[in-house]
Amino acid sequence: MVRSMTGFGRGVTTTKNFQLTVEIRAVNHRFLEINTKFPKEWMESEVIAKKMLSDSISRGKIDVIIFLKELHDTQQTIQINWSLLNSFLQAKEELSHTVPMQEKWTMQEIVSLEQVLQVEKVELQQEEIVEAVKSALSEAITNLIAMREREGQGLEGVMLQYKADLEAQIAHIRQTAPSAVEKYRNRLMTRLEEVANGQTLDDRLLTEVAIFAERIDISEELDRLDSHFNQLTETLNERVAIGRKLDFIMQEMNREINTIGSKNQSTDCSAAVVQAKTILEKMREQVQNIE
Repeated sequence: MVRSMTGFGRGVTTTKNFQLTVEIRAVNHRFLEINTKFPKEWMESEVIAKKMLSDSISRGKIDVIIFLKELHDTQQTIQINWSLLNSFLQAKEELSHTVPMQEKWTMQEIVSLEQVLQVEKVELQQEEIVEAVKSALSEAITNLIAMREREGQGLEGVMLQYKADLEAQIAHIRQTAPSAVEKYRNRLMTRLEEVANGQTLDDRLLTEVAIFAERIDISEELDRLDSHFNQLTETLNERVAIGRKLDFIMQEMNREINTIGSKNQSTDCSAAVVQAKTILEKMREQVQNIE
């Protein structure tokens, strides 16, 4: 199955204390790269998230962002640093001998004293966070994969059309190849006979002509291309990540077409070789979008 490397997925989980939203953004990348933006105290959840992503996705640059919304006011407590407060009182008493001061402190004055009153917020339980992350992330991954598969259907259609276009050019080359070899052999023999000026050509020379003519034969390259076309069709139907395999098939097809181009001695198929290279380059560009 063809699956694009680009996509977006969102998952939401609601608990009694908070609502957690996970968003995943994916773009093309040669390998799998996962970037997460979790609070530093959520390390356990971050490790689990990366494991879930690596188990579900093979390639692409993945960015994961979370949003936490508290559903109600979280219980808070105020801790009084009595030792520090007594130190302030003692300092005030000592200062009052030389500087006129009020005997009583107002609440505003106490609050203004640094670190005397410390507001402590009840922390969320790690177990609750982990379960919420797993639930929301699972939904986000499902939505991401669904989007990648939808885009992959479009990529598959494009690849199949390019494949048909490329096969048409290769069929034209195959049709003209035998006559091209024969024409080249005849042309070479005619030229040698002109040079020999009526004398009988040496058997060894005739053998070399035949061997050289065979060297421009492209039937093996065409047969290997047929095999690559079959592999391409089979690979597009596989239900695993196929991007790297497709990239390898494109390289092999490119090698065969380049060899055909270097051996070609016929103007009839030169245009077909150029068109084949153009189509194959477009196919290689599309493969870079496939997981």
